[in-house]
Amino acid sequence: MSLPMPLGVTAVMLSDLTFEQQIALCSELGVTHYCVRPRIIPEAEVGKPYSNWGNHAFDLTPKRLVAEAATMKKQLADAGLTAFGSVPAVQVNAPDDELKLHFEGAAAIGAGRVRIAPRTYPKGPFNYDTHLEEEIELFVKAVELAKPYAQKLVMETHVGSFVSGPGLALNLCKAFSPDEIGVIFDIANFNFEGAVQPNLAIAVLNDYIDHIHIGGMQINNTGYDANGFATRQRVMAPLTDSNLYLPDWIKALVEADLKVPMLIEDYTPNKPGALRLQEASKAIRRVFESL
Repeated sequence: MSLPMPLGVTAVMLSDLTFEQQIALCSELGVTHYCVRPRIIPEAEVGKPYSNWGNHAFDLTPKRLVAEAATMKKQLADAGLTAFGSVPAVQVNAPDDELKLHFEGAAAIGAGRVRIAPRTYPKGPFNYDTHLEEEIELFVKAVELAKPYAQKLVMETHVGSFVSGPGLALNLCKAFSPDEIGVIFDIANFNFEGAVQPNLAIAVLNDYIDHIHIGGMQINNTGYDANGFATRQRVMAPLTDSNLYLPDWIKALVEADLKVPMLIEDYTPNKPGALRLQEASKAIRRVFESL
């Protein structure tokens, strides 16, 4: 079956696999778009059990990506995979040399985009318009830094982010061309904040949607506070158990005829990465087949 949009994965989801194991798994499952996560393993996590945001079997530092990108690019191509993008944990106000290092790595492996996050917004009251103007100025500079490397900047609709929702992301994006800046349309994070009905969320961002992140999350009651209000905890979950009904989101994306990859980010705890990717890719294919 020809898929309405290609499936991909962000490598941080496969923390317990080597690079060779990751791409072999993707090839086996028909997951064609591979996104690297250059990162430094936190010192406190070195040598500990593998985890998505802790220790990794494939220790891909930003400098290692630059040094080994040519070899990795060939390995991906030989496995029938596309080096799609790079998603470092870096903000737009990072030093120029740090941003350039990430652009260089992405260019060397053949990816066309690098995720750059806006600055964290203040905890207390602040002037939104002023902060927005400052973010635009910073992204103007970052766009210029990326041009020699032929890289597009992408920002993620991430919980706690200045662009957590579609409308907030559009406010920043519309100062730029969709060729310069795009949005990672992160459905899993809409369980936290920024969620609107699928067709409205898609219509707001439209041409700025560069690719999709799809994952599941549940919101569970943990008890009640002193005033009698329920307290809740959000935990990552399989796509099939998500609070958001993901078939509606997938259907809306397909109906919008978005020709962008859907990257799987399933962080269900206490489950190997290979099993998570296998189950998630099968679940998405079942929805595609039902449309």
